[in-house]
Amino acid sequence: MDRYINRLFHVCITVADIDAALEFYCGVLGLESIGQLRHERAPGEILGFPNQIIEIHADHLVGTDKENATVIDLIEFVEPKTVVNTESAAPLNHAGINRMAFGVDDTDAIYEKLKARGDINFLCEPQVVIAPTGGKFKILTFKDPFENILEVIEYCE
Repeated sequence: MDRYINRLFHVCITVADIDAALEFYCGVLGLESIGQLRHERAPGEILGFPNQIIEIHADHLVGTDKENATVIDLIEFVEPKTVVNTESAAPLNHAGINRMAFGVDDTDAIYEKLKARGDINFLCEPQVVIAPTGGKFKILTFKDPFENILEVIEYCE
């Protein structure tokens, strides 16, 4: 079998407000912006808007382990404007990409920091589960301010 994929290059999170997203992802979760675009215009075909010119704001984020990191792209659509879904999100057993997980060193510390904010919707408190590759993980699942589901995962030997 031919193998074409080298690695996961990036994950995009569409947000309604790039500044609010940066405050959460960088200010709370501690990711770092390694590049940004403001009022970037491009052919709409690239992102599924044929025969249009789109305009976005974007930041490219990484964690502390930067070597060959998968970049998180935060994107705010300026034109056409980001659509905010007011319906409840699909359940996690719905087909499609439905959550993003970060490897961390201290799940409990992150839980306490997020809990102190008072505005984070937790799906669960930190839980220990058996890892598919052996050992155990401690997992915390919560929503960002835009209703995206995130996990922090700590490897527990």
